[in-house]
This record gives sequence, C-alpha cells and structure tokens, in this order.
Amino acid sequence: MTSQPESPDHEMVRTIFDAVTEELEPGVLLVRMSGEIDIASTELAAEAIRAAVVPPTRLVLIDLSAVTFCSSAGLGNLVEARRLAGQHGIDLALVGVGRPVDRPLSITGLGGQFRIFASAADALRQREG
Repeated sequence: MTSQPESPDHEMVRTIFDAVTEELEPGVLLVRMSGEIDIASTELAAEAIRAAVVPPTRLVLIDLSAVTFCSSAGLGNLVEARRLAGQHGIDLALVGVGRPVDRPLSITGLGGQFRIFASAADALRQREG
C-alpha cells in the first residue's frame, strides 16, 4: 500500500498496490501487479519492473490480471518496461490484461506495441512452440 499527499488540503490518500516477482524457470520472471497503478504507486511499479528487466533474465511477463485501475502513470510504467527490455535484449509480454488496463492501452494505441497473452502459461507455450 502506498500513501501520497494528493488532496488539495495535503491529506494522505491511500492507494492499494502490490507487485510480487516470481521466477517461473531460469531466466523467466513473472511480475504480478495488483491494485491501482496510478501516480501514488507508479514508483513502486517502476521499482518492480527495473528489478526484473535486467540480464541475465531472458523473458519478463507482467501479470496485470489483478490490476483494478491503470492511469497514464501506469501506462508509463509499461512503456518503460518495454524500453528497458529492448535495451537489454529481453523479451517482454503482458499477461492477464483485463478491462482496467486494456481500455487505456486501446484508447492510447499502445496495445499494439506489446505482446499480450491471456495467461503466463499461454505466453510460455507460445515461446516453446
């Protein structure tokens, strides 16, 4: 959970967000994000992404199935992930993209810039096939 002064009277506004990284197999990481990815949580999301998208990792899957809201700051996190992956020659894919993330990706035209799979298992099958 994060807290940021966002209200006009500078009271703390709470945003629920979490990111957990799991190694699915050697060189393959799954970053599970949950809650709201917004201005209050963007730095936590960025830290999780930066920690995962580094060599010797070969594939990073970002699981967004438990994300309940994604602002432009959240989209910025995904764009940064894509940029870092490209710099390091790491494959990147989004998995479990539901309406809270799909809608802003579609509206901005960013959806076509990511490989998107229904699940981590689908992404791994595609990679093997």
